[in-house]
Amino acid sequence: MKDTKYFTLYEHFRSLILDGSLSEDSKLPSIRECAASFEKSRTTVETAYDMLAADGYIISKPQSGFYVCAVNKANRIEPEKEEKVSYRFDLSTPSADKTAFNFTLWRKYVKGALRFDERLLSYGEVQGESDLRQAICDYVKKERGVFCSAEQIVVAAGTQSLIGILCAMLPEKKSVLFAGSNFIQGKAVFDAHGKDVSGMLDIEEALEKLQESKPDIIYTSPSHIDRWGSVMSSTQRRKLLSLAEKCGSLLIEDDYDSEFRYVSKPISPLRAMNNGENVLYIGTFSRLLLPSIRISFMVLPAALMSDYRKIAPLFNQTASKAEQLALCSFLRDGHLSSQIKKQRRHYAAKTAEMLSIASKKLSEGIRAEECAGSYLIRLIFSGDRSAAEICEKARGEGIKMQPVDDFGGARILLNVSGISTEDFAEVLEILQKL
Repeated sequence: MKDTKYFTLYEHFRSLILDGSLSEDSKLPSIRECAASFEKSRTTVETAYDMLAADGYIISKPQSGFYVCAVNKANRIEPEKEEKVSYRFDLSTPSADKTAFNFTLWRKYVKGALRFDERLLSYGEVQGESDLRQAICDYVKKERGVFCSAEQIVVAAGTQSLIGILCAMLPEKKSVLFAGSNFIQGKAVFDAHGKDVSGMLDIEEALEKLQESKPDIIYTSPSHIDRWGSVMSSTQRRKLLSLAEKCGSLLIEDDYDSEFRYVSKPISPLRAMNNGENVLYIGTFSRLLLPSIRISFMVLPAALMSDYRKIAPLFNQTASKAEQLALCSFLRDGHLSSQIKKQRRHYAAKTAEMLSIASKKLSEGIRAEECAGSYLIRLIFSGDRSAAEICEKARGEGIKMQPVDDFGGARILLNVSGISTEDFAEVLEILQKL
């Protein structure tokens, strides 16, 4: 058995050499420096260096020190080469606008969370910090009409993590139908767990297929049932609830975008329409606060609690404990509601500004329309060029956009959340030239 005192040091430098972190002819720290840095004896460092030299990884140069040798590149892990495109304007992703978020206030709560010394010494609760779950419980009851207990809430870092937990909970449920939800990342998790995902259908197609396919799980986002942010009508929601109950299907409601409605009030969740008997409700704070705050939650139906408790010990908490504590205080003090109101006003104003500039900058052949929700604008191009062709042309001008299937003319989705209003005119002028 190897003496770990020097073998651990040997493996450390060997790994750095093999993965290219230490390149050929790089100089290693002197024996004295290395001993001080790693808190090892000089003898231990000398032995590790001797082993590296014996195996051909380093060479000793008199009066100079130890240097990395040329290593067989077959053993070296090279970074994957990929084309890096630099975009001046990204209108394809829902980035946050830094002027719409109070960083100073959030920083205060993060600093406050770091003062919980004793709590930060341990791993987080598997289900999520209990005080955060209670704060979420109070929030969804007040703002979304979702009545539940803190025990029914499970917190994780992102919706995909929650879906992974759900798949482990319900191994016998094999078939999944996406109804009016284009959640590719969610589909990937179901696929990885061996679920039979029958496709991503628009809501009317899904309602028709439900009656014949009777899937085990139905995944839907009522507040965002297509790329344009359209809302599921009350008639469709009632029909979906009824069909799910008749089929014995678990209905997963992803409510990630409900708060951002500009042309109408936020719609009532499916969970609130049937008392949550067979609806599993999912929410996220990444959209409400910042994309980098990876805290999502699900509200389990009471009937699934025993299934969750069986598998809960098998999972570690993936969301940062410090961020959970910060978010808990943020919620309790009522800042999330005021933050959402501020964002609604801000993004609604940005959308209106873009439409106003578009009416002046765009000539016949391009029409700009406001979408039903979020901060989305639909551009409709006349002519016979496809949306993909137009987006590729814009790519060459440093503009990233999202093409959508054509319906009597190319349609392109613009997400104005992440670019400055000062850039709107320039973007539209470039698109007009294209």
